[in-house]
Amino acid sequence: MLKQCKEEDFYQLRSVATGRLRPNKASSFLWTTFFISLLTNGIVIWGVYGTDYHLRPSWLLFANICLASLIIQLIIALFYSKETMAYRFQKAQSIFLSIAAFKMSIDMYASMTIISEGDIYPSHIKSTGFALFMGGLIYLIISTLRGIKRVQQGEFREGGKGLYDFKQSKASVSLPIIFGATMMGGSIARTLSNSTSEFAQVGAVYFGLLLAVILQYTMAFALPEFFLLTYCKLKFEFFHIQMPRRPLKETPRETLMAKKQAQQVKASKKGTQKKARSKKK
Repeated sequence: MLKQCKEEDFYQLRSVATGRLRPNKASSFLWTTFFISLLTNGIVIWGVYGTDYHLRPSWLLFANICLASLIIQLIIALFYSKETMAYRFQKAQSIFLSIAAFKMSIDMYASMTIISEGDIYPSHIKSTGFALFMGGLIYLIISTLRGIKRVQQGEFREGGKGLYDFKQSKASVSLPIIFGATMMGGSIARTLSNSTSEFAQVGAVYFGLLLAVILQYTMAFALPEFFLLTYCKLKFEFFHIQMPRRPLKETPRETLMAKKQAQQVKASKKGTQKKARSKKK
């Protein structure tokens, strides 16, 4: 879909590549995604390994996957913490960045699912969470396709409007909010209709689900930029950012004079020793 596009069609992404997502800042974002995933995946791991209740074997497998993914994220974050590595392997870094950002956007749903496994929680919480999760994925696909279309329309060229024109994008922003609010409101109303006391017990789960929805839908709004930048990194050398040269530290004048005097003293000593040897001969 983007094969016909050239470097100048992605001009505005160049400022992103040299700005907030330049290699050394992207490394910081990798650490951010790791710590958020550590919190959300940690709930799953602790919930599975630390419970006395009988869980389905699939949960044990899922907990192992969460643990393995955290270890991989930690290794990648440590590797790219070194600035030279971040700039040298920035193409691979960009791929990892997109994957980590996407994973972070959906991680909270896993923790909400393991928490809602208890008998006190109504079954419709899971169906509501699944519907919101699928809605977020559909929104991400639509946002990505819309981003590709805007590239084809020349909105990323110099002077273009970029990924979003908020004056003409009210529907793309408001519809996900309306969908999420409707699903959450319907689920809460259903819980309240069952019993008033039940809602006090599941209120924390609803709050966690709300955070999961906000995180996913916000990231779905921003992820197309990550995907497009990854594409540009892999295809165009123009997006390969050179590591900045660090300015040389100025040596104080006193230090230079002291070194010069030491060298002069050393040279004079050598000259004296040579003269003494020549006299002996």
